[in-house]
Amino acid sequence: MLQLITWALAVLATTALAASADDLGSVLQKQHNLTTFYDLIKNNSEVLLQLPSYDGVTICAPSDKAFENIPYTSLNGVWDPEDKAKTTAFLQYHILKGNVNIGNLETGPTYLESTLLTASNYTNVTNGQHVLLNKQPGNAVVLTSSLGTRCTVLERDIPFQGGQIQIIDNLLIPPASLRLTTQAFQAQSFLASLYAAGLMPDVDTQHNVTIFAPRDAAMELVGGSLEKIKDKTALARVIGYHVVPGQILASANLANGSILTTLSYGNNSSPGLTVRQEGNNKFVNSAQIVQPDILIANGILHLISDVLNPDAPSVVPNATLATQPPVFPVSVASHPFSSALPCTTDCPTSTESVSATATTTDVARSKTSHNGGIPGPTAHAAMAALGVLGAGMLL
Repeated sequence: MLQLITWALAVLATTALAASADDLGSVLQKQHNLTTFYDLIKNNSEVLLQLPSYDGVTICAPSDKAFENIPYTSLNGVWDPEDKAKTTAFLQYHILKGNVNIGNLETGPTYLESTLLTASNYTNVTNGQHVLLNKQPGNAVVLTSSLGTRCTVLERDIPFQGGQIQIIDNLLIPPASLRLTTQAFQAQSFLASLYAAGLMPDVDTQHNVTIFAPRDAAMELVGGSLEKIKDKTALARVIGYHVVPGQILASANLANGSILTTLSYGNNSSPGLTVRQEGNNKFVNSAQIVQPDILIANGILHLISDVLNPDAPSVVPNATLATQPPVFPVSVASHPFSSALPCTTDCPTSTESVSATATTTDVARSKTSHNGGIPGPTAHAAMAALGVLGAGMLL
């Protein structure tokens, strides 16, 4: 009997909580610093047709000030609220699947959160492009998107019927291609090696990949040894050993002792990559992950300290050393494989540099419709969306 009473009280409490939350339109209308975002939602209400299909959503709503700052960001000249396809994709990328309550997050870990954005000319991530979410010491909460673009949560955990709203101080930008990201984070020689090995553009267009990209300094340290590998199949075995297909693994998912199957698996008996942890540092084989969790259009990239060698999988890191010895013979070469880069007017070269917080998103290649795979609005869509939005959207 006591259990029945307890269950009934829990149901009543849940019902009361749901009833106390207003519809999305009413909540947005009350937030005086969300007028621009509110107008976008009203003018593109068909995107909210997706909301009832999920068990709660989290809307990351840029403040009015965030929109005012667009001329000073990488979106300058790109942002166009009159472009229906772009605006729909933008809104989808600001809606996280699931009810993310920031008050319940642990401080420290980086959370990989899926969004509603699946249009194939913006992402090759199957279940929705990601946003990184991190609760930092001091209770600050930071979201990270393309090329390391960061924004801070200004107001958190605002409830509405169907989820939470988090007000942010910047716009989230769908992650850039592997090409632009390696330029921005000084891993361009690794990009060139992918071309030299015949693995591009395939790696750039595959769905759901995790890439361990050696920094330019690491590639240059052994670049002479790598460039001596003249057989393309043999080179592909080495460079493909840095790519894990079919999985998007954030640093939090890299468990000590786990073995990852790479693109080179089955190529002359290439072994898997072994994840190792020494203190707070994580390694793949003996290469340290020096900058984790960089989002790309088709997955995630981690910068590593050394080039990986499929013929030296058992080499373990020495925790007493500040840097690990390379697993290829040292033979310094400046900008190795740079001649393999595509010769187009906008291709990266050994003399180009890209800011990690600048440039526009270079989206994944698409063979789909010109509107980015976004369904056009219909009268049925408008009526259904109104049910989600509530009367607040009529004002």
